[in-house]
Amino acid sequence: MDKNILMVLLIVLLLSIAISNSLDFLIVYSENQDFDISIVQSKLNSKIKPTYNNFTLTWVVKESADSLIQSSDKDWSIIDASYDWNTHYHLSQLAETNSFVHFLMDDYQESYNKWTYSLNFEKSSYLKAIINTLKKFNWTTGVFFLSEEFFYLKDLINSSYSNEFNYFLIQSCSNIAEIVNREVFNLGSNLYYLFTDLDVAWKIVDNLTRENLLEAGSSVLMNIESSYNSTLEGSLIITPRFEELTDSKEDHISCQISILIEIFENEEVNRGIIIDNQFIVKEVAERMCPNHFCVTAFSLVNVKNGVHELIADTSENHFSDIIFIGKNSQIIPSSKKKILQVGLNSGIHNPNGVQDYPYNAIEFTGSHLAISLLNEEKLGILENFEIQGNDFDCGATALNSSYQLSCINKNITNIGLFYIPPSSTTVLLGLISTFMKLNLTIPQIGARIGSNTLSSSANYPYFARVSFDATYIASLAVKMLYTLGWNSCALIHQVDAFTSQWATNFVHEAKDYKIDILNSPNSRSFPANSYYSTLKANYSHVFQEAINSNARLIVFAVFPNIAPDGIKMFYDLGMRSWDLLIYYCIPGVMSSMYSSGAAYLQQVKEVSIPSMAFEQPAYIGSTGAMVADLLQSRYGIDKTDRQIPPCWYFDALYLGALSLEFMIHRGQDYRNGTQMISNVRKQKFTGCSGKVQIDNGTNNRIVELVVLQNAVMDPDTGDVTISDNAFFRPTGSIILEVLKPLLYPGNTTSIHLLRVINGDCPFPDTLIRTFGKGRYLIFGICIAVGLNTALLTFYIWKKWWNIKVDQLTTKQEISIEDFMMGATVVIEFFQLLAMGPDITPINSLIENIGNMVSLDLNHVIKATNGVFWIFLDFIFACVLLWVILSTNVLLRLDEKFPSVPLLRFLNQLADLLMPVLGNLMFIPIVSVLLDVFVCDKSIGNNFTDSYMVKDCYQFCWKDSHIIYAAISGLCLLIYEPLAVFCRPLWQELEPLIHVKYTPLHLMAKTIFQVVLILMNKTVKRAEELIHGILFTIVAISFVIFTFKHKAYNYPRFSWWLSLSLIAVTWTSFLATINIGLQKNSSIAWIFILIFGYIVIAMIGWIVQRKKYPSLLFRKTVKNTSTLFKFAFSFRGKSSKIVPLKSVE
Repeated sequence: MDKNILMVLLIVLLLSIAISNSLDFLIVYSENQDFDISIVQSKLNSKIKPTYNNFTLTWVVKESADSLIQSSDKDWSIIDASYDWNTHYHLSQLAETNSFVHFLMDDYQESYNKWTYSLNFEKSSYLKAIINTLKKFNWTTGVFFLSEEFFYLKDLINSSYSNEFNYFLIQSCSNIAEIVNREVFNLGSNLYYLFTDLDVAWKIVDNLTRENLLEAGSSVLMNIESSYNSTLEGSLIITPRFEELTDSKEDHISCQISILIEIFENEEVNRGIIIDNQFIVKEVAERMCPNHFCVTAFSLVNVKNGVHELIADTSENHFSDIIFIGKNSQIIPSSKKKILQVGLNSGIHNPNGVQDYPYNAIEFTGSHLAISLLNEEKLGILENFEIQGNDFDCGATALNSSYQLSCINKNITNIGLFYIPPSSTTVLLGLISTFMKLNLTIPQIGARIGSNTLSSSANYPYFARVSFDATYIASLAVKMLYTLGWNSCALIHQVDAFTSQWATNFVHEAKDYKIDILNSPNSRSFPANSYYSTLKANYSHVFQEAINSNARLIVFAVFPNIAPDGIKMFYDLGMRSWDLLIYYCIPGVMSSMYSSGAAYLQQVKEVSIPSMAFEQPAYIGSTGAMVADLLQSRYGIDKTDRQIPPCWYFDALYLGALSLEFMIHRGQDYRNGTQMISNVRKQKFTGCSGKVQIDNGTNNRIVELVVLQNAVMDPDTGDVTISDNAFFRPTGSIILEVLKPLLYPGNTTSIHLLRVINGDCPFPDTLIRTFGKGRYLIFGICIAVGLNTALLTFYIWKKWWNIKVDQLTTKQEISIEDFMMGATVVIEFFQLLAMGPDITPINSLIENIGNMVSLDLNHVIKATNGVFWIFLDFIFACVLLWVILSTNVLLRLDEKFPSVPLLRFLNQLADLLMPVLGNLMFIPIVSVLLDVFVCDKSIGNNFTDSYMVKDCYQFCWKDSHIIYAAISGLCLLIYEPLAVFCRPLWQELEPLIHVKYTPLHLMAKTIFQVVLILMNKTVKRAEELIHGILFTIVAISFVIFTFKHKAYNYPRFSWWLSLSLIAVTWTSFLATINIGLQKNSSIAWIFILIFGYIVIAMIGWIVQRKKYPSLLFRKTVKNTSTLFKFAFSFRGKSSKIVPLKSVE
């Protein structure tokens, strides 16, 4: 037979077998059901595998099912989706009569025949899945909401759990609100089990949410019908296996049908069974559906981010990756207590890039401790409830309104029955505004907030505080100082709502009590959240002003987050514990300053121990002692550190808890914020900080007493101890109760009210050290200046001034310019002496004469407190004038622009000032400009810790010093070349001058002077002996040069210049020997020095008479005295007038 024919026959045979073996499913449904059959069909098509097509699906309404079954010759397998009991029973009987399998979407009933199988689960297996789930989570309590079809679970679960659950039969949606509000709310449960239909389940969830019962720390477990489309984040669903992700009734039906088809596919494909009749179908059904129920396994599903996620089979021993309501991943404990939530703004972070405030978390340990003790039933209140503190991180010390609004809005369901804000007034005011925007009437109980703004209960009706009002605190602080006998101080405070009000009232009260505030009002404050780098860059003048005021007592109104930074500023400026007495006036600051891990702890100790603090009472009585012990044992807060804020935060939480207890006992709705804050103001108790009671007319705590504390340090261990030294009772019969004497700086019980400064600088001499890096820097700068001077001078001489001047050989009438040349010899003699090594007995006399005649006034007058900068500004002005005059002369501007009077005036001015600015003032100008860079003394290890030797009030390499250093360097670069070039130029432009320098000598003198200046700024400051030796060598060299290359064209002037240099050398030689032998007090040196001067002068006078005749003369002026005598001796009548003869 042809192979093609055989192939066709084989294909036809296989097709006929396939067609005859296909499964024919008849799906019966009702048109009145609560699902859309078209959606079911669409979902089913997407679920069935495209690789399996050995089946047919026929859809028919229940009314037409009988006729179709009777009229068709197909071997039907019926899928009953009618959800109608009568239809179920009828089809079940029909299935038994006609021997076809009946698959039921509903539960199997005993009245059904053996050909009927349920695609649902058996009650016992479902109960087992529920109990397995409860056991895995160790849940033994909770509230069951059951519809009638699930009410059988009550008895079955109670048989295993001894009636520990609460059950509510939900027959309709109408009574759900009453059940939740009146019964469930007071049960204190945090676990809810919903086994109802969809509408009822979501009505229950809605009411639980409205009553804030579905919060972090609670959980919801649902059956699959009640969880369709569930987006309740963190809820759990027990669902039949393979139906984990169904989200609707339509999805549920299509899933059941597709699972059934998949079962038969598995039988044919994997097991090789040919299903060609209903008996085989029944055989498969018997195997897959024991007890006529096809669903025997269950899964646990978790709603995460709005999506259903499979967790595990309920029969497994471990569930993982579960989140509960509130996105909590910890297993929710079973509890019979009702959870009462409280909001705690305990986060440490700030918006806008502001530095974090870790101490905020430490302060809130008091509130956390109170919550723990309440839940441990150790405070005797709220014993049937569990307090849950919800921590918020909406800004600790800095406010960003949009950030705070977003933070609160995001956590709005967890804010709780009352809220504990952070200590920042700014943050709290923003928080109150945010609550108003969100229409939240939640009481805020402040622990460490004293702003006077918040005192009004009319303006802030939902606020109360266990701290004192800022205005009253400031008043008490002044009264305390007055009582202690202080009459002066300096004030430093940060700028925010609290401290600004505090400082304003402090200043006002201080005036009334005649306490002087010594520092300037313009230099008392800096912005809040200004940490060390900001203070150092922008507000160092605030601390310098306080130091300059000489006040011993520093009233320090700064919050704990930046208080160490402020004390570090005092440290950088050289203050130590013997200089200042810090008076901390913001509650809780001192205890935080000396706690382990505090910023700049060592520097803070060196500046501020001992110190005083004006504090609210803390750790008073038995409650205070208990809190102190527990804070130490549970949170590691050493009770000897006297961390005050945790004590107040304990009382703030305790006050709120007492108010809740008060309302619960009276049957009041404690969720009502208005009633809650009203009861807060009614409470009176003894807490950690003593008696706590809110003034009914304000938001403030009634003040009973304040405490004066003293911080002292053990010199051996370095441990700081804070003690209560006095109680101040403003309204008591005994105002000041001294418990122990106060210790002041130096550990004395008395102290000078003003700081006595020894020395010229604002820091003790003991802090001053030689700064090696600064010394190396000035050495480098001087070497650079020296090399630059030498190269420039040589170039200018070689290029322009390598010329000779005519010698003076004939007598000339002396001019004013010639006189100036002679005066130069004398002035330069004293200038050189001032730069040489010192002979101690006569050094002051020589130095002062030299400085005065050389115009170097910064050596004559003390350049402290900014005086040096006046000298420097004068030098800048001289350099500017020099540049203007030199430019006018060099460019001959007066000749190019003869019509400009100013240029002619500048030319005339140049004749007078150029020899002064370019020659006589060369040494002082270069010296003062270099003084800006002399920063080789320091009180620290950094460049910015060094200070100017000429003005120790100015620290180097920061702030204005950098600007002045840059200008000084520029002036050096401009002034020196112009001075070198214009020194010989001036004498060439003067027609009346006769005595002139030789240009070569002027160039050599420039280098000589610069070398001496540089040695004076460097070597002399490091090693005086080496400086003396070098100075003497350089002086001798210049003397030899002067003898070889005459300085003037007039020999007599050259001779005396050489003698003056010899005198300088003689002085340097003696001074060097004096330094080497350390004979500072011997008067013999004075006589030897004077003897040398006399010998030099006598030799000079003798040689001058023999070798150097005078070539300068002054014209003789006619004597007119005779004429005046004649005129005034005329006597009138007795005199005869004799006519004078004419003279031809």
